[in-house]
Parts: sequence; C-alpha cells; structure tokens
Amino acid sequence: MTTRILCLHGLGSNSAILESQLQPFRSQLPPSWEFEFLDGETTSRPFLDVGKTFPGPYLCYYDAPTPEKVQAAVDLVMDAVEEDGPFDAVLGFSYGASLAVTVIAAAAEKSPNKLPPFKSAILFNSITPYRLGSGPLHITHDLSIPGKGAVVSAYRDDYTAAQNEKYDIWNDPEADSTVQEMKMRQTEPRGTITDKGTTALLLGYYAPIHGIRVRVPTLHVHGENDAFYTQSKRVVDLCDPAPGRKVISHSGGHHFPKDTATMAKVVNAIEWVVERGAHA
Repeated sequence: MTTRILCLHGLGSNSAILESQLQPFRSQLPPSWEFEFLDGETTSRPFLDVGKTFPGPYLCYYDAPTPEKVQAAVDLVMDAVEEDGPFDAVLGFSYGASLAVTVIAAAAEKSPNKLPPFKSAILFNSITPYRLGSGPLHITHDLSIPGKGAVVSAYRDDYTAAQNEKYDIWNDPEADSTVQEMKMRQTEPRGTITDKGTTALLLGYYAPIHGIRVRVPTLHVHGENDAFYTQSKRVVDLCDPAPGRKVISHSGGHHFPKDTATMAKVVNAIEWVVERGAHA
C-alpha cells in the first residue's frame, strides 16, 4: 500500500518552495511514497531570506493567529484530509508544523473517540501550536515603539480582573509564539495586524498546563541556533512518547538540516515514524 504524506509549508513560503527544500530527503525515501502539498490561501511577505532564493507567490495559512483565521486554516487541512485522504502522515515546517499539531490536537478534543486525521507527524522547526477556543489574548500594540514587540498592554479573557492587573505577557509560556510574532512584525510587517491597535489572538499549548495533546508517533527536527528553538522543544513535550517520539537536533538555525550525516538520520527517522504510525 502506498504511503501518502500531506505537507504544510511555512509562513511566507509555498508548496513549490517546500517541495524543493524536501527534495534531498525525498530522493532517499522509497520512490513509491506520495507527497501531497497544500498551499495556504493568504498572501504574505516572504519569510526572512526566502525571497532571495525562491520566487513567489508567498503564502501562509493565516496571517494573524486570530480565532477565526486559525480555525479556517484547520478547516483547510481537514478538508484536504476528507477530499484527498487518507494520509499516513503529516509533515510541516515552522508554521506548517505548528498547524499540523493544532489540527491533531483539535481533532482529539472535538472527537476523542475517533481516529486522528494522521497516523504520524513529522515536524521541522515547529513553533508553538495555537489552541482553538483559548483566551483570546488581547494585545494593545504600537509597532512604532522600539523593543519588546511594541506591546503596550495585554490581558486574557480567561483571567479575572485581579489576575490581569498582574499579568506579564513576557513570562507567559502560552503567549510565547504571539510575542515572537509581534517582535517580527516590527522589522517585517505583514498580515492584518495594524501598526497600532488592539487585537484578539489565540494562546498556545504549553505541556505543563495542557498535558499531552498528540498521541501519534512524532519526529521532531530542529536547529539549536533557531530563534524558535525553545518553542520547538516545548512542542516535543506536547507529544506522547508512548507510541514513539524521536528528536533530532542540528547546529543550524530556522532551516532544514544541510549536513549529510544529519540528513541521513532524518531520512531514517522519517521511515521509522511512518512505520510506527502504520502499526500503532
């Protein structure tokens, strides 16, 4: 039976770019495997140096982590599963990996007795996945203010007035992805968050609070010099080690591993996690 993998690109990228980035790994995997690529439906600026290497269009699954936009992204993936599936695994890079975790976690929360939409997950440089139904987190910001992502104030809907008086967004692990997003918008504005205003955004999953959220075999690959490294490590903790969980770190940043030895490890680990998922 053919192994089929749904692939989700990162922010400010597209399926053609991800397909090119995965080619060195795919060339070493069984030729019978099928990789399906799903484009985001929202335009975006290219992420970091992507625009210097690859042509557009540059896309994303959501341009701001609002409840409505993340839900629409989850629906987009689930529609692909229903219309083009089944898929043995989901593979995601960065925001795509985050979305993959959100999809699996949301499906389990909605229908805990149903099989997950994917049998395994391959996550490259994942950022914190957003939690549907959380918060929302209200951020008042001014992108013209230097430092700290220009956040002027913040409060959470699920906190009391007394809790919000003491709320420190900079030390809230459920908001780390949002804080990073706001910092990035100062140097590379994009999406629908305006230069100044108040926006309601989702919070992220954090294992010490929310526990295990992914109960399928997982492979985690991330760079130790990635600005999102802490978030990638926290994603590992959201995934159950019982069905199989493997972590591969490399010395690079927010990109796929490039050295031959690590790439070989990743190829072997992809085959391992897909096999585990097939027999879970």
